[in-house]
Amino acid sequence: MQSTPPPPNPSGSNYRETFAYLCSMLPKSPHDTPDVRAVRNMGAMDAVAALNPADAFEARLAARIVAMDAHAADALRSASLAVNDPAEMHRCRAQAASMSRQSNAALRALLRMQETHGKQMAETHPAAMERAGYWFHEIPTPAHAPEPAPPADATPFDQLTEAERYAVMYPDRAARIRAAGGLPPTPDYGPPEPELVHDIVHGSSPILQALDRQRRNGAAEPPRVAVSATASHAASF
Repeated sequence: MQSTPPPPNPSGSNYRETFAYLCSMLPKSPHDTPDVRAVRNMGAMDAVAALNPADAFEARLAARIVAMDAHAADALRSASLAVNDPAEMHRCRAQAASMSRQSNAALRALLRMQETHGKQMAETHPAAMERAGYWFHEIPTPAHAPEPAPPADATPFDQLTEAERYAVMYPDRAARIRAAGGLPPTPDYGPPEPELVHDIVHGSSPILQALDRQRRNGAAEPPRVAVSATASHAASF
């Protein structure tokens, strides 16, 4: 068996460079023969591919993660051989712990990068996630859930009166104001203007009347409106 890299991946021209970079960092085996090296190298490259690097930088980072993990395992092997030398055993174990921490820290950094990259790709270029890629694996495009349409009988927010807007945004407050015939004795929120209180109490629109029914039923859900414009008006209350 020859210690040669596998054929280059058709979707990534840097496969061979990554393979060579990885092999240069792996610890030597105590039985360093061509066959042993080939098996070790291919196993390490499979581990790099399992990390799904999306570009050249992520591929190099993934290679370092795998190499540091291999050095940690090699240090543990050395510690197991130093049974008659407590100082050497302690040194090897400390080195293994250090390499494991560095490998884990690099892995966390790679996963954060991939999470951010995945969100950006999904938001701006969803079709690109179907390319034969992330270097070594096919990544299907996540299905985008359609945005729910407002109910057919919904009233656009910008067409509501000020009292109706208040009822939509603060249904529990508006219901309590209507139930009390004005502001409650000790309101636990910023009281609206007196004119607005009057309109909430004496209004007879379906939105305000719905508050009375919901209050009697023990619910305080906002009436149905087309909420696409709600956010732009929220800051005014």
